Amino acid sequence: MKVIVGVDIGGTEIKVGKFNDGQLIEKKSIKTDTTDYGSRIINDIFRVVDELLGQDTLEGIGIGVPGPVVKGIVLGAQNLGWEEIDLTSKVKKHYPHAHVAIVNDANAATFGEVAYGSAKGYHHVVMITLGTGVGGGIVIHDQLLEGFSGSAGEVGHIRVQETNPRRCSCGLFGCLEQYASATGVVKTAYELRKGKNTRLNKANLTCKEVFDFAKEGDEVSIQVVESMTDYLASGCATIADVVNPEVIILGGGVSKAGAYLCEKVANKFKKLCFYSVRNTKFMLATLGNDAGIYGAMHAASKQ
Repeated sequence: MKVIVGVDIGGTEIKVGKFNDGQLIEKKSIKTDTTDYGSRIINDIFRVVDELLGQDTLEGIGIGVPGPVVKGIVLGAQNLGWEEIDLTSKVKKHYPHAHVAIVNDANAATFGEVAYGSAKGYHHVVMITLGTGVGGGIVIHDQLLEGFSGSAGEVGHIRVQETNPRRCSCGLFGCLEQYASATGVVKTAYELRKGKNTRLNKANLTCKEVFDFAKEGDEVSIQVVESMTDYLASGCATIADVVNPEVIILGGGVSKAGAYLCEKVANKFKKLCFYSVRNTKFMLATLGNDAGIYGAMHAASKQ
C-alpha cells in the first residue's frame, strides 16, 4: 500500500501518522528528546516512521517543526534546541524516493484544519495553536501566508505584557507565548497561588488541572484563566485588526478546555478589536492534536 506520513514535532511530544488517500490509518507518539540540543530528534523520527511503514511504500513525508521554515530549511527551533538546519536534505537522504515537505508546525495545523477540519470551507483563516508554546498560521484567499523569512504567523511573539514581562525562549520579553501557552498558564498559577487557599497548591500542576479547577469554581484558578484569556484575546484582536479573518481557530492541547475557553476569548475579543472585525468567528479545532499530522501529510501530498 502507498502511504504518506505526517509528523508533528512538539516541544514535549512527537506525533507520527500514516495516511492512505487522506485517511489516518495508524499513529504513534514519542517523547521529544531535547537533550544535547535536540540532536536525537531526527533519528527518533526515522525510527518511528520506519516502524509504522512496515511493508508499505512511502510516497511522501511531511514534518511540522516549531520554528520558521524557508524552502525546507529550519531557521531555528528554540523549544527543541535547534539552530539552523537543512531538514529537507536529511530526510531526503533517509527516504530518497519520497516527496518531502518541511513546514512550520502551526502552519501544518492550519493546513490540517483548512483541508480536513473546522476551517473547511473558509477562505480567510487564522489558526492559533496553544501548546508548550503558542504558534499560528494565516490563510488569506486560500493561500498560506508565510512571509519573507517564513515567519508570518508567529503570533506567540506578539508582545502583550510590558509592566512585569517574562523572558521568552526567543530572547525577548512579554511575548504572548509566556502567558497563553500551557507552560505560561502554569507559571501564572504558581505566581497567583502563593499564600492562598486554593486547589492549585499541589505538586506537578498541569494546565488542564488549572482549567478543570476553574470550571469547578476554585477562585484562584478562575483568576489564572481570566489572566490567560485577557492576554489571548488581546493578541487575537491585534491579529484580526491586521489580517481581518473570517474565523479564528483555537487548537493545541490547551484548547481541550473547550467552549469554556473559546467563549471567554471571543467575548473579550469583541471589546478589544476594531469595530469592523467584531464579527470574526471563534471556533475550536476539530482535529485536536492530530491537526499537525494531517497538515504535514497534506503538505507532502502537494509536492
